[in-house]
Amino acid sequence: MATVDQLVFQFSSAVNIIDSNTKALHEILVAFDALARHLLNNKSEEQIKIERIDQVTVEVKCTFLKIWDIDTLTQKYNGEVFIQAKWPDPGINTRNPVYDPKYFWNPKLVIKNVAGDLTVNRKSYSVSFVEPGASFPVVIQYWMIKGIFEENLELQHFPFDVQDVTIQVSTERSTKEVRIIEDQHMMSTVNPACLDGQDWTIYRHVECFQDITTMEYASLYEHPVLFIQCRACRKVGYFVWNIIGIVLMIMLLTFGTLAIDPNIPDRMVITITLFLTLVAFKLVVKSNLPTISYLTYLDKYILASLVFLGIQTAESAVMDALTRVYTMDEVIYYDQLVMRVIATTLFLFHVIFWIYIYNTAFSKRRLMFEKDQLYLKKRVYLHKHGVLDTHHQSAEHESSFGEKTSLISK
Repeated sequence: MATVDQLVFQFSSAVNIIDSNTKALHEILVAFDALARHLLNNKSEEQIKIERIDQVTVEVKCTFLKIWDIDTLTQKYNGEVFIQAKWPDPGINTRNPVYDPKYFWNPKLVIKNVAGDLTVNRKSYSVSFVEPGASFPVVIQYWMIKGIFEENLELQHFPFDVQDVTIQVSTERSTKEVRIIEDQHMMSTVNPACLDGQDWTIYRHVECFQDITTMEYASLYEHPVLFIQCRACRKVGYFVWNIIGIVLMIMLLTFGTLAIDPNIPDRMVITITLFLTLVAFKLVVKSNLPTISYLTYLDKYILASLVFLGIQTAESAVMDALTRVYTMDEVIYYDQLVMRVIATTLFLFHVIFWIYIYNTAFSKRRLMFEKDQLYLKKRVYLHKHGVLDTHHQSAEHESSFGEKTSLISK
């Protein structure tokens, strides 16, 4: 009987050992399965990383489809832009012609100056095996974006200003991994009817230049950035008729005080009233501009007008005081003489001021017209030779930078 119990006990122990071994074996198999899945999911990515140890050149082309609401106060604009990026990929061949960003190398492009989230952000890819000048198949990324973009407006020449409308294309990868340049076989363009509104006029040219940003993504490395710019000039008709014209009328109204004798107090009251009216008008104009640390051309004009009204007020006070010393006929003679001097000074101020505007603000508009002509010549050269003239292009960028710096300093 004892022998049977012993056999049963041994059999039960053997069953328990087999059961525990089965569970351990199952856990081992699950671990191997997870490891196998992980290796399969990362096999292509790791293989491509080994092949892409050199810096990859990404060519970018941009088309400004629509621009609206260039807001001077918030220094932002709404835009719809199509971006095409392409890069060679040795991991793609005719047996595997489909590109999948999950498994193949991707430049991880981002828009650096977007404000908030993009309302439209669609990407698609294709592969070209006959791209000019490429030794490997070329991946082409088609990127449609729409949203609000930040733009640092230069308002020194306001309201005669020309503003850059910029898309800043950067990447999460460092400069050691990626180099972003302008597409050498296709030019960036701007839709002539892209501006939705009556306040701006768009120029035809698009310029690109490279820079480096230290913006932190997941590391402290430097990241390349490509600035793609078109330009728009502000239409000045509204400001000339509704602001400058009204300010000029206020200044001319002060000469109506000549009909009032110098010893009558109402003469100074009228001048002071016009002065306060112009101050209130300036505050209304200022509310449509951002808080900036420099004076715009419109600010300078209104401040000069306030100085003129201050001089007129001081002249009225002096003439009133002179009536206590000289006869009325003598004071009226001096009053008319001083008014002629003030009127001549006012006329010369406007002549000099408009010449100054013509040589500074309008010179930038003439420069933009020249850039339009150069842009057309570049398109003709590209159509004839199939590739951009990089030497002429770099010289043009240096010249453009010098002209821009000179204009800003003025």
